[in-house]
Amino acid sequence: MGSPELIIIGGGPAGISTALHVASSSPALAERTVVLEKERYPRDKFCAGAIGMRAITALSALGVRLTPDVVPRVPIDAFSFAAAGERWVVREPGIGWVVRRAELDHALANVAIARGIRIREGTAVLGVESGADGVRVKLANGDTLLARAVVGADGVGGPVRRTSGLPRGHLRAQAVELDTEILPGDPPRDALHFDFEASTLRGYAWDFPTLVDGVPKVCRGVYRVVAGPGDRDDARERLARFVADKGLDIASYRVKQLAERGFDPREPISRPRVLLVGESAGIDLATGEGIAQAIQYGALAGAYLARAFRAGDLSFGDWLATVHADGLGHQLRARLWAYGRFFGDDRRAMERVIRRSSGALRVGMRNWAGKPNDKVAWVRALADLGPALLEHGPSLVLRTLRSLRARR
Repeated sequence: MGSPELIIIGGGPAGISTALHVASSSPALAERTVVLEKERYPRDKFCAGAIGMRAITALSALGVRLTPDVVPRVPIDAFSFAAAGERWVVREPGIGWVVRRAELDHALANVAIARGIRIREGTAVLGVESGADGVRVKLANGDTLLARAVVGADGVGGPVRRTSGLPRGHLRAQAVELDTEILPGDPPRDALHFDFEASTLRGYAWDFPTLVDGVPKVCRGVYRVVAGPGDRDDARERLARFVADKGLDIASYRVKQLAERGFDPREPISRPRVLLVGESAGIDLATGEGIAQAIQYGALAGAYLARAFRAGDLSFGDWLATVHADGLGHQLRARLWAYGRFFGDDRRAMERVIRRSSGALRVGMRNWAGKPNDKVAWVRALADLGPALLEHGPSLVLRTLRSLRARR
């Protein structure tokens, strides 16, 4: 292979999904594509590992089969909640998995390599520079690569967004996590548990079932949205209190910290010859979910890039509009609205509404899984949601109507 036409920076789910979908849409372009990954597989990434089945469905459409011996997983059939002194479980079979990123990312990279996609491991990127003749990618080893276009799939702190002139983004979140033994009183082993008991936390604590080197464990963590530059809330301290309430000492475990970027529907995520996908572009701020959205970004970007190269138009001026028009964009905007309601003044009202809206929760869980919701499901959801809103959140209804009018 000579000089690449397309360089994908980042070999996680967003970057590899983009490469696989480019290969599906344009095998010729895939032959002139290279993925740059700064680490070497298998490399761990801090992540609670929950992945909705909609991502697995997208990969299956490409013939990608992630078997349990390659990607061990805990199947998820329920969500569990704790809020306002109550705990409850809502069930919907087959909605997702919990995986370990080291195993998932390595498996996806191996699929890509087997399909002829070139991946350069151990290749750190310092920055990118666009010009009339293409994009120069500056490597940490002093080399420079020239390509016609670049995809930034390099996460929150990656160099593509930072050096390409795109805005830094103001919707930020933090997460801290650790893996512990299973405890009496833990939620069912097939449930993702979300704890909203700390009313001053702009986020939630979690208990997710996981497998660490084949041993059943529980990933416990705290996710918090950063309110702004002056926000001094300490997620690690909150995690220490969360696990202490379970009789655990945070000092006995390896604590992992990560940053996240939320999708802002008003901020550009491309410029000529450069576009962003996955967490580089922004993910769901309400929950911090990123794996499935990374794969969805890749599915959308693969077809988009194939069309752009065929047309010879690498301005990427309509990439944000393309995301908005897709189901991914609809989902990201809906989750951003939910963040505004759930982590603001309406929080307690929202908690009471959700507690009494199992039908609506089930619709959301099916959406997370990529399952279609029929008319019966929507009728049940509205039958739950309407009375709950009127009883517990009249001010929430009024503010929602005002926000909808403001958008118009």
